[in-house]
Amino acid sequence: MKDPQSNESYEFGGFYLDAEKRRLWRGEELIPLTPKEFELLLTLVENAGRVLEKDELHEKIWKETFVEDGTLTRNVSWLRKKLGVGDEGVDKFIETLPKRGYRFLPEVIKSPRANLLVVEEQTRTRIQVQETISLTETPVIATAALSLGEGQKRTTVPGWLWLVLGVVTFAMIGLVAFQKWFTRVEPKIIRVSNVTPFSSLPGRETLPSFSPDGKQIAFAWNGGEGEVLDVYVRLVGTGEPVRLTRGEKDALFPLFFPDGKHVAYFRSFPETSVIYEVPALGGAERKIAEVRSGGTSFSLSPDGKTIAVADTDSSSPRTGIFLVNSENGAKQRLTTPPDDLVDQEPHFSPDGKFIAYVQSGMGDKDLYIVLVNGNSLPRRLTFDKASHIRGLTWTADGKHIIFSSNRGDVAVSNLWQISVDGGEAAPILTSSKNPYGPAVSIDGKRIAYVEESEDVNIWRLDQSASGNGNKKLIASARSDHSQQISEDGKKIAFVSDRSGDSEIWVTNADGSSPLQLTTSGSAGSPRFSPDGRFIAYGRTPEGKDDIFVISSDGGQPRLLINNAARDILPAWSADGRFIYFASNRSGDFQIWRMPAEGGEPTQITRQGGFETFASPDGKVIVYSKGRGTPGLWTVGIAGGEEQPVA
Repeated sequence: MKDPQSNESYEFGGFYLDAEKRRLWRGEELIPLTPKEFELLLTLVENAGRVLEKDELHEKIWKETFVEDGTLTRNVSWLRKKLGVGDEGVDKFIETLPKRGYRFLPEVIKSPRANLLVVEEQTRTRIQVQETISLTETPVIATAALSLGEGQKRTTVPGWLWLVLGVVTFAMIGLVAFQKWFTRVEPKIIRVSNVTPFSSLPGRETLPSFSPDGKQIAFAWNGGEGEVLDVYVRLVGTGEPVRLTRGEKDALFPLFFPDGKHVAYFRSFPETSVIYEVPALGGAERKIAEVRSGGTSFSLSPDGKTIAVADTDSSSPRTGIFLVNSENGAKQRLTTPPDDLVDQEPHFSPDGKFIAYVQSGMGDKDLYIVLVNGNSLPRRLTFDKASHIRGLTWTADGKHIIFSSNRGDVAVSNLWQISVDGGEAAPILTSSKNPYGPAVSIDGKRIAYVEESEDVNIWRLDQSASGNGNKKLIASARSDHSQQISEDGKKIAFVSDRSGDSEIWVTNADGSSPLQLTTSGSAGSPRFSPDGRFIAYGRTPEGKDDIFVISSDGGQPRLLINNAARDILPAWSADGRFIYFASNRSGDFQIWRMPAEGGEPTQITRQGGFETFASPDGKVIVYSKGRGTPGLWTVGIAGGEEQPVA
């Protein structure tokens, strides 16, 4: 059988399959496929007319990982639906041979490279860096760049065994030259070509933005090593990067002021976040404003007098968009989102009259725009409920917004363009995989962005003096994370999307014999019961969050909590009789508990609660209060006084 990672392209039944870029098109419509769906389709296409036995497909698609026969059956069923056939029309594309396997029926034509929809010339330099880190997934970025033409838990671990995440990230900052972009009618495909490098710096490099004349790019870089990102500027096409900042905290989201003489940037501290400015040629930094809600991007108005940023104030704890005077730091609230939602990532339109921003909830993100003068309510542009939107920007004429999103329920991000009047978003085709953080030059001829792919693995960290026992424990070609060890130290539960969607898996303590427990998708936060017999986990069916329990040996999941509210992050009591969880059923997120066998939940906290751990002696629970509220608290197992941990 042929390797499904080939670079051929194929046509069949009105479809075009690009094996190199891992995309499927029906005419000019991009068909979203998960990674496993794509691998399965490509394998079938490359072996069209031949019967592929089930064992052969299991070995090729899931390799040494054990999955149930139902996993293959479900992926075939999903493929049929996306190809446009249901159970009554299965013979049109994929024929089922009972007890044997499958055969791809249509005539398949190989498409030569000269006939590709997107013609590209690309020079790419990638530096792969792997590091072992604890608890946080800090990206390690190897960069190259693009110019484009017209076209379209903490866990208690016995002995020396600790688990950490090993993250391998590849990224590139890119430049895209646009020609005749905005005469296209949505949702036509926007294609780009002529890819050339902007930079090939080692280390972590991200968050590009153009100078007003388009000749320089400001970006955040760790200088090739270390953990702290600083602001650098570099000429487009030539020259060495010039360092503008030096600090112990990351300097993020650099933006040129309209005069091109200064660069603003963001730096977060434990209690607050601060926006600074520094001369574009280097010099002393000046504090512009403090904000309570840090960690997201900000935007400068075209005249440089106003900063748009996500923040909170005394009038409301909700994070909304604020307008900040860049001279005196005075702030004014512009948006107030509904409960449990956050407004963030504001971006001024080129004429300064509108702000586009992201409204996000628990895993759902969409685009909105609002008038800066506040004379109208915010208007929603997308209805994707995407799990992430990683950056947005305006086109130079102010008629469209470019954003990075995994809309369409795909595993990776793509660049998209949508009209400010609404309608369907059009895909922007580049050679990049997982592009994000777009920034458009003022003349509209170029776009800079970062390309990133990520392989998250679970490692064992040797705590002995030699430290020679560090070992990659659980790994796949996709992301493996959210690990937890059973109390007897014999099993590890974790989340992986190696089967095509986020599912709960278990392995032996040495990483052997991986077993997929769930098949429903969107599963996470696994927690072993104290006796190791069961795993509680969260899942998001049909847009809401529920808690399930499943045997650690496999079997049918049991729905523990079915409520219109968001019920997330389960945790077992020390005796295994109860399950604690976070829920917003009372308004804000609080800790609740209910019997592990089912029953009525009881509210435990009154002043906020999110992720929970039961103490080994079973006397208290330890919990956090969620994003934006640092620290840990304790409360009795049945409620009572809520105390901060010293």
